[in-house]
Amino acid sequence: MRTSLIIVSAMSLSLTGANNPATKMMKENIEDISRFLKLELVPDVKINNGYMEESFKLTIKTANNILDYVEKSMNETADKVEKTFQTIANNITHNFEEIIQKSSKNFNALQKLAIDNEVAIANDFTTKLNNVVAKIETRMKQHEDFITTSVAVCAEAFSHMSRGTVKYSSIFMESVLINGAPPVSEVLDPKSGEFVVPPGGDGIYHISYGVLIDTFSPRTGMSQARMPPRFAVKSSQGKRITIHEASQIWATVGVKNQYNDLVPASRSITLNLHAGDIISLEQINNHAEQAYRLTFCVHLVHPTLVSSVTWEKIPEPKALVLNMTTTYVEPILQDFQVGDLKSTEKKPEVLPPVM
Repeated sequence: MRTSLIIVSAMSLSLTGANNPATKMMKENIEDISRFLKLELVPDVKINNGYMEESFKLTIKTANNILDYVEKSMNETADKVEKTFQTIANNITHNFEEIIQKSSKNFNALQKLAIDNEVAIANDFTTKLNNVVAKIETRMKQHEDFITTSVAVCAEAFSHMSRGTVKYSSIFMESVLINGAPPVSEVLDPKSGEFVVPPGGDGIYHISYGVLIDTFSPRTGMSQARMPPRFAVKSSQGKRITIHEASQIWATVGVKNQYNDLVPASRSITLNLHAGDIISLEQINNHAEQAYRLTFCVHLVHPTLVSSVTWEKIPEPKALVLNMTTTYVEPILQDFQVGDLKSTEKKPEVLPPVM
């Protein structure tokens, strides 16, 4: 800009006068300026143009390097991200498959364990129930036998005079059931006068009898006179024979009238008897007067369990021990860590233009 002003000024001065000293001096200045432009300014401009061209080329090269770096870095980063996401996807797929597989195995194992336990519970319950039912049926049968066992029998005789076992003319009441069934043979034989406890008829028996005792003998003389009869219950239990004194009856009072000397008497006794025991009514006096209207009754009042029944024990329920073995298997998952996603490309070097 300054050079342009100097040139314009010089040209103006040359037009005003060539012989003017000022013009001469201006001319010299113009020549100096011309030489300056030719020798210094123009070469400097050329050099500056060279520098600018070189700087432009360097800028283009640098820009290309930067673009190349950015492109390679982005491609490398994109590849790493793609590989990372692919690895993540593979790991997720593998982990899901592992979880599904282990879950399926765990479910199947748990289902099998549950089914096995259900079968064990059902079998155990069925076995115990059948056992309890069988025991209850046995117990019920025992109770049924117990309550359907009854013995009640009575016999009578019009008269008895001799010493020994009273014989009977008839049995006027007989109701005998052993475990709900009648005995094989009769329990009171009127001809022998003996009552035999039937098998299964063990228990507490009430034994009673009644009699009309003749207390006065019309016969005269010591050889013909007779004493009042004495009666008692006799039991034969194995080899042991017992005349029960508590069951004895007799009479020594009366009137001296052969028609009005009959005294009614009765006695009862309770005995614990077992199968095969024999009970009879005995007249134990020698030369006894005659007795009339004899009755003899045996009644089972309470069956016992001494020899015939052992009560069946009802089993107590016990909890079943179930198989509680752990069947769970932990799935093995693949771990994953995200690596460095930064580009490894070397940054381009920016070179300034040479001045």
